[in-house]
Amino acid sequence: MPALLMDAWTRGDVVWAVLVGLAVVHLLVCAVVLTWVDLREHRLPNRWTLALALGGAVSLWSASALHGGERLVPSVVGLVGYPVLMLLLHLASRGGLGLGDVKLAGGLGLYTGWLGWEAWAQAVFLGFVIGGVVALVLVLSRRATGSTRLAFGPPLMAGALAAVLLV
Repeated sequence: MPALLMDAWTRGDVVWAVLVGLAVVHLLVCAVVLTWVDLREHRLPNRWTLALALGGAVSLWSASALHGGERLVPSVVGLVGYPVLMLLLHLASRGGLGLGDVKLAGGLGLYTGWLGWEAWAQAVFLGFVIGGVVALVLVLSRRATGSTRLAFGPPLMAGALAAVLLV
């Protein structure tokens, strides 16, 4: 997204760049708060997962409206598709994946979907890879076992942030 912002700024598309820049700042603030809470309490508060999605919708969809609605459809698909995928995993894991992670996926899907299908897929893939690596390191260092409940929100957010910042 930094490249998109720089390109927009140099083209003189200042309002679009400000809206997208605000969306990135909002994403970062929500990610910090949600990571902190999930690591300490193993929960993702509804008000913050909702704030993530609403803030992204307002800023990114406003930016889309300035360019005739481009990026709106993939953003909405990401907003719906990522939590549906996570809900299926929640059901398949019999609650091993929490509903907070399912709700978090909506906001993350909105942001990454807005950037396109590739960014969305990268975020999903990276979130699971980062989560797996963290779990493996904890198990190998004997700080966790196969039955230890681990916060999955931070890896999901790290995957989404990596996808957002690399585009």
